[in-house]
Amino acid sequence: MSLKLIFSPYVDQSDIQLCEDYWAYGHDGRYVEYIEILCRQYHIDYHILFGVLAECQAYLDDVHCEYCGRPYQLDVPADIPYIRKQSSWFCESCISFSGGQLIVGR
Repeated sequence: MSLKLIFSPYVDQSDIQLCEDYWAYGHDGRYVEYIEILCRQYHIDYHILFGVLAECQAYLDDVHCEYCGRPYQLDVPADIPYIRKQSSWFCESCISFSGGQLIVGR
């Protein structure tokens, strides 16, 4: 998997490690349980976890918009296997710019 994490300048090393652990999720269908494990491991609650995760953007640098080349920005780790199964992908900016014409050829 070719995952790129971009961090806010305000995160510290423990926040970076938490984000890396979050994005290492193995896609076994037990996402909620995995979140609970991370919260216990880091001694934090869900609000703190998702606050820290908001300071990190994750991209698949091997999946790009076919029009502009932008890498796919992930929302949750569960998106990874789904997007990799797609034969093509266009980012929202390009779809909007084209007036929706790009999705016709999907």
